[in-house]
Amino acid sequence: MNTVLRTPTLELVKAACEKFDQDYLIVEQALKELFNQYPGNNDLRHVLLKVVALNSLYSVQIFVYSTTIPDVEDVARHIYRNAQSIAIPPAVGSPEIVDSMARVTIPKKADRNYFSFATKYCSWHNPESYPIYDSRVDKYLWSLQKQDHFAKTEFVHADLWDYPNFLEVMVFFRNFYNLGAFTFKEIDKFLWSEDGTPSPVSN
Repeated sequence: MNTVLRTPTLELVKAACEKFDQDYLIVEQALKELFNQYPGNNDLRHVLLKVVALNSLYSVQIFVYSTTIPDVEDVARHIYRNAQSIAIPPAVGSPEIVDSMARVTIPKKADRNYFSFATKYCSWHNPESYPIYDSRVDKYLWSLQKQDHFAKTEFVHADLWDYPNFLEVMVFFRNFYNLGAFTFKEIDKFLWSEDGTPSPVSN
């Protein structure tokens, strides 16, 4: 008996999207309304609202308050303060924005790379251009690459923490499994449903 990951198919992605939409309807609607209402990042109050809501509803695990590492207000100020230099709002779809947003440096606090948060924040501004990274996605893509070699070049976990590289892997994934009919947002919902753990199958 071997252990394999399910091959991503149109049917599996559709089913995952339907289940996700049922399970997280209110959360998704609330975040969509919030980001639509405040699409810019030139008002610190609005940025803070988006950071706090996303941190809570997507379990990003940024501290609400901390004297040692950047907390939600620090992150909001980082986004607001660097809005021009990191080309926010990210509607233009530049992948380099994510890495710039993720790296938060605050005097007298330890530096942090809030990479997963930054992918989510950019995705909510422009879901067509910014697929979401989190630990479940990392585990699944890495396991699937070992099984199917869907990406043209091999990668390790650390490579996915560079957003242009992560985006390239996601494009390879979508193309290899003929999922071009789906947006990154829809593929995110499928990836969330997969945990990267192979299932036993008979020979």
